[in-house]
Amino acid sequence: MLTPAVLWRRAADRIQRRDPERDALRRAARAAIVLPIAAAVSFTVAGGSQAPMFTIFGSVALLILADFPGNRPARALAYAGLGFNGAVLITLGTLTAPHPWLAVLLMFVLGVAVMFSGVLSEVVAAGQRATLLTFVLPACTAPGPIHERLTGWLIALAVCVPAALFLFPPRHHDDLRRHAATVCRTLGDCLEGAASTRDVNRAMNALWENFVNTDFRPVALTAGSRALVRVVDDLGWLCDRVTDDTGALLGDMKPPIVRVLRDAAALLRISDRQARAARAADLDAALGELREVAQGRYREDIEQILAVPDDDTAVAVARTLLGRRTFSATVGVTGRIIRNAALADARPVWARVLGRRLPETGAADWVMPETTAVAAITKGFVATRAVVLRNSVRTGLGLALAVTVTHVFPIEHGFWVVLGAMSVLRSSALTTGTRVVRAVAGTAMGFLLGVAVIEIVGVEPTVMWLLLPVVAFGSAYVPEIASFIAGQAAFTMMVLIIFNVIQPTGWAVGLIRVEDVVLGALVGATVSLLLWPRGASATVSAAVGDACAVGAEFLRSAVLRVTRGSSEDAVNRVTALSHSALQASRTLDDAVRQYLSENGGETDVRAPVVRAANRAVRLRAAAELIADVVPPPLDVYAQTRLVLEAHAALVCRRLVGPAPETDRTAPISDDFALALRREAADPESEENELAVSAALPLVTVAANLGELELLYPRSEQPLAVGH
Repeated sequence: MLTPAVLWRRAADRIQRRDPERDALRRAARAAIVLPIAAAVSFTVAGGSQAPMFTIFGSVALLILADFPGNRPARALAYAGLGFNGAVLITLGTLTAPHPWLAVLLMFVLGVAVMFSGVLSEVVAAGQRATLLTFVLPACTAPGPIHERLTGWLIALAVCVPAALFLFPPRHHDDLRRHAATVCRTLGDCLEGAASTRDVNRAMNALWENFVNTDFRPVALTAGSRALVRVVDDLGWLCDRVTDDTGALLGDMKPPIVRVLRDAAALLRISDRQARAARAADLDAALGELREVAQGRYREDIEQILAVPDDDTAVAVARTLLGRRTFSATVGVTGRIIRNAALADARPVWARVLGRRLPETGAADWVMPETTAVAAITKGFVATRAVVLRNSVRTGLGLALAVTVTHVFPIEHGFWVVLGAMSVLRSSALTTGTRVVRAVAGTAMGFLLGVAVIEIVGVEPTVMWLLLPVVAFGSAYVPEIASFIAGQAAFTMMVLIIFNVIQPTGWAVGLIRVEDVVLGALVGATVSLLLWPRGASATVSAAVGDACAVGAEFLRSAVLRVTRGSSEDAVNRVTALSHSALQASRTLDDAVRQYLSENGGETDVRAPVVRAANRAVRLRAAAELIADVVPPPLDVYAQTRLVLEAHAALVCRRLVGPAPETDRTAPISDDFALALRREAADPESEENELAVSAALPLVTVAANLGELELLYPRSEQPLAVGH
C-alpha cells in the first residue's frame, strides 16, 4: 500500500541512488542563492535595458547548464573560457540577428563544432549547452544594443563564477581517478586475502559505470588524463582474471605486485599535480622492484622447463609461468601508465599546451601529446565517419533549421524553439521521438503547474522574486534526481517566473513556451528521421569488426617483429598499425557509448555489444605489450618462433575469421614448452645461460597469446545488432 511513509522512503532511496555525494543538492542550492542575487544586481545597475534578461539567462547557463569537472584551478579556467566564448557569441548573435541567412549558417557551423568538440575533453562537453545558449539567445530575439547584452553577461560572470568556485564546491572533482584508485586498492587487498573477488567486481563495476555511462569519455584534453583511459581496460582485465587463489599462484611476485597496486592507488587519490608527481617516485621504485623480481622468477622458471626430465612437468611449469607473466605484466603497464600520467600532468602550462616534455614510454604505456591528440582524434573520427560526427552534423542542421523557423514565422521568444530542438535531438530517430514526447509532456506539466501557482499567488513582483530561488533550485535539482519529464516541467516553471520577474504578464508567456517547445521538438524529430535514423545501431557492428581486424593485423605484425627480427620496415609497420588500432578503438568507444545510451537498461541487448567491444580492446592491449618486446637473436629457437606465429594466426582467426578452425589445437603453453625443450642447449653447458636470456622475450609473446586463447577458446561469431 502506498502510504506517505512508503512514498517518502522511495523518494529518499532514489535521491541516495542518484545523488549519493549530494553534489547535485549543493549545485541546486548554489543556483537558488546566487541567481536571484545576480538578477537583483543587474536590475540595480542596468534596469530598463536588456541587461537583466542576459544576466538571468547567463546565470542559468553558468549555474545550471554548465557543470565543469576538475579541481578549482581547472574549473576556473573552464569558466574563463566559457566567459570569453560567451562574450564573442553574444556579439556575433546580435550582429547576425538582422541577417537570417547568416544567422542560420553560423548556427550550423557552431552546432557542429561545439557538439563535436565534446570528444576532445569532458570539460568542453560540460559546457556545450551553455555555449550554444549564448549564441541562440541574441540570434533569435529582436535586435538590441550589444553593450547592454554584454553588460548583462559580465554581471552574470562577476556574480556566478566566484560562487561556482567557492560556494558549495563539488566534493569529488575527478570520479575516474577515485574509482580507479578504489579498484587498485581492492585488487591489492584481494591478493593479500583481505578482500574477496566480489569486492573486486563491485569496485570495477563502479569504475566501469562511471566510465561508460556518458556520451563522451570522462577525461580532459591533457595527456595525463587521456592516458588513464587505458587503465580502465587493464584494470577490467585484471579484475576478470583475479581469483581467491591468485595471490598464492603469484608466489614471490605477489609482494611487489601488491606494492605497485597500492602505490598506484595512493597516486590516483592525490589531486595536486605537483604532489602527484613527487609521489610518483614511490611508484617508480615499486615498478623497479617488480621488474627485478619478475625477471629473476621468469629466468628460474625457464631453467626449470629446460632442466626437468619429463615433458609433463615442463608443460605444467610453462602454464604457471605464462599465467604469472601476463598478470604481472598487466599490473606493471598499469602502474607505468599511472606514473606517466602523473608526470605528464605536472609539466608547466606551456609544455602542456605545446605537447612537450613528456616522459619516455613504450607502445603499451604511451602518453599522447596534447597537440597530437587534437589532430589525431579529429582526423580519426572524420575519417571513420564516427557516430559523434553524424550526431554533430545532425545537431547542427537541427539547430539551423530551428533558427530558420524563428525567422520565417513571427514567433515570440524564438530562442525557445531552438532550445526545444536542442533538448530532444539524440543519436537515433527512435530515441529522439521518445524524447519529443517527454519534452512536450514535461513542458505542458510545467505550464499547468505555473498557471496554478500564478492563479493562486498572482504576479506581484515581490511574490515573483520570492519564487525565483525556489524555481531555480528545482530547475537544477529535479533533472538530477528525477526524470527528463520532471526536469522539463521544472525548467518551464522557472522560465515562467523569470519572465514575470522581468515583465509581469501572467501565465500567457508559459503558453508561448509550450507552443515553441512543441515546434522545436518537431524540428528535431524531422531532422532525426531524415539523417541517420538508426543511430549507433547501424554502425556499432562495423566498428567492432574494423577494430578487431586492425587489432588482429597489429598483433600479427608485432609477433612477426619479434620472431623474424626488428627491421626498419617492421618497426614502421608496427608503429603505423598501433596508431590505426588506437583510432579504431576510439571510433568503437564512441559507437558503443551511443549505442548504450540508445538502449537504456536492456541488459540482454547491451551485453553482446560490450563483450564484442572488449574483444577488440583486449586484442589491441596484447599487441601493444608484444610491441614493446626486444627481439632475441635470430639464430636460436627457430621452431619455437614458428609455434608463436602459428598461435598468433590461430588467435586472429578466432577473433576475425575468415572461418572457424576445424582442428583442435593444444594450448600455446604446451606447444611452447615442448618446442623450447627440443631446441634448448644442454642445461649443463655454458650456452644455457644465453639460451635462457634469448627465451625471455619469447615468453612474453607466448604469455599474451596464451591469455587470448584462454579468453576466446573458440571462434567468435560476428556481432549482430537488431534494428
